[in-house]
Amino acid sequence: MHMRSAVQSRSEDFTVPASESKRQTGEMAAMVGLWILGLVILLVLCYCVVPNLWIRVLRRGVVWRGPGRAEIALTFDDGPDERYTGRLLDILREAGVPATFFVIGEKALRAPQLVQRMREEGHEVEVHGFRHLPVPLLSPARAMAQVGRTHQLLRDQFGVHTRWYRPPWGLCNAWSLFPAGRAGHRLITWSVMVGDWRLTPPQELRRRILRRLKPGAIIVLHDSDKTWGSQPGAPENVLAMLPSLIEQVRAQGYEFVRLDRWWPKGS
Repeated sequence: MHMRSAVQSRSEDFTVPASESKRQTGEMAAMVGLWILGLVILLVLCYCVVPNLWIRVLRRGVVWRGPGRAEIALTFDDGPDERYTGRLLDILREAGVPATFFVIGEKALRAPQLVQRMREEGHEVEVHGFRHLPVPLLSPARAMAQVGRTHQLLRDQFGVHTRWYRPPWGLCNAWSLFPAGRAGHRLITWSVMVGDWRLTPPQELRRRILRRLKPGAIIVLHDSDKTWGSQPGAPENVLAMLPSLIEQVRAQGYEFVRLDRWWPKGS
């Protein structure tokens, strides 16, 4: 009897109180939650943030300038826009300047005559996306469709075989770093950006561009104010600035070229 009592006493000594058990379960659940949160943050960093540090800060895996020759590539994003792009094409035609247009697919559907003009007047037409969406927030399938749908549209409707992809705001995700994630297109950004999507005076835009001008510069401007972050009427200042900019760039001995002058098709 004394032995049974002793065994029972020892068993009670090893019994974990209910409150202590709950505390341990809570701590374990909190630890698992932290691990899951850490994993989610790591995945977000790897998918959304690191790729943009790679291409925008380190400038790896992306074209952002041309050869070091006295040549300049003038590029335009976010069009075609029926309010601005036609007048922009008039200015370029009068000055005899070729440019590269990174177009939005759904806008090309709404203004096919402007895309046709780009082609007929000697400009290069490339992919900016089917809609102006933040690529880092898109799934791999949606990000790839941004390129693939626009490429197919430009090929089938206008006979354009695109090779270059400049994602909206120059931002991509991890999937876009791989050729399969951008339908085989090459990534391209810019070397000169001057905030022309804001209402900046024409003379200030021109001053900023000329200050940053170097051989092989890729200048990005915008011919639409219908994207998030753009101020209404901002492209008017681009149009007002462009003739004098062209004149001063040429006075410095530079020639305006299309991207395929630097990287011919098939290269």
